Amino acid sequence: MYNTQKNREIIEFLKENKDRAFCAEEISRALNSNQKGKSTVYRQLKKLVENGNVKRLADAETRRVTYQYLDKVSCSCHLHLKCVVCGKLIHMSDSISASLKSILLSCENFTLDQSSLLLGKCSDCLNK
Repeated sequence: MYNTQKNREIIEFLKENKDRAFCAEEISRALNSNQKGKSTVYRQLKKLVENGNVKRLADAETRRVTYQYLDKVSCSCHLHLKCVVCGKLIHMSDSISASLKSILLSCENFTLDQSSLLLGKCSDCLNK
């Protein structure tokens, strides 16, 4: 993968905001991209996901796709919690994720997709 200027800008933006996930439109706006730049952002995000630098998360309720930088953390073994107030994205521990999946499978015969987001409020927003 070529390390283009736009690629570096996207990675830098996501690194600076690694506890949040953004849709492609939000990333494009943050980088002040024009209409042509938006399509570049979409293409670069696709490549970054394929290379494992960025995680693609799909919200089952809204069908909104967001992207988050992977900071040497493998997201393939755990679930994610997303605060509906501030947008913070929290990596649930692998062991708790496995326990929750096991409980859901045994009690409800239901499995969670790894890209699923569990929505709620973070501790900061709860205390406000």
